[in-house]
Amino acid sequence: MSGSWVGRSLVLLACLTVSACLPSQWEYLVRATDRATEDEVRNRFGVPYAIKTFEDLTSSWTYRYERKSSWTQRRGDMIAGAPCIEYELTFDRQEVLRSWVRRPCERTGEKLGPM
Repeated sequence: MSGSWVGRSLVLLACLTVSACLPSQWEYLVRATDRATEDEVRNRFGVPYAIKTFEDLTSSWTYRYERKSSWTQRRGDMIAGAPCIEYELTFDRQEVLRSWVRRPCERTGEKLGPM
């Protein structure tokens, strides 16, 4: 009896630990795909690092997150220790989020914006 209680407790603890480690961006984007509009995403994440608009009126937004040098400012959503990650979001012509990709930044070390 107590063995099954301990086993269930360990499974519950493992599930809570894994879900606590998922970055908030990831969780939001999973729920927002095929539902959220550009305005809703902008309200959640702020102004994108880059926006590309295509001839068919679809668009691609890139959000970039870099690891900070201070332990207290360290991002919790880095990929395998990469110093920078990007989320690329694709919106359809009705401005609805249709897909997204999370990846290491293509050009780490590049200056971000005017200095």
